[in-house]
Amino acid sequence: TAIEDYNQAIKINPNYANAYYNRGLARYNLGNNQTAIEDYNQAIKINPNYANAYYNRGLARYNLGNNQTAIEDYNQAIKINPNYANAYYNRGNSQSNLGNKQAAIEDFRKSADLYKQQGKESDYQDALKRIKQLELG
Repeated sequence: TAIEDYNQAIKINPNYANAYYNRGLARYNLGNNQTAIEDYNQAIKINPNYANAYYNRGLARYNLGNNQTAIEDYNQAIKINPNYANAYYNRGNSQSNLGNKQAAIEDFRKSADLYKQQGKESDYQDALKRIKQLELG
């Protein structure tokens, strides 16, 4: 399996951040949020500027209902990569869950702008829909 392959890669090179990150993705896709977080932690420890590892750790934390720590991870991902549209979008979801309506709208607006610039039309439309839902709700 992919996980076994990453285990082998990590055994060969314990400082291979990508192997931890990819094993984290595989575990996340199997619904193992907690073990995915442990892998993302390792990837971040090896490479503190790993925006995707912060972002995906945020997703796993969000899935576990930890909106505040998810926001902290999205903040880090955005700090490293200010054009990380998905990080703004998902931070908006967490803000919305915490009842921070205005912050959520701002995040969805920022993600919509970035999606538009990046030519991601369906993501752009989705972000606009989320803004409308919050403004009407």
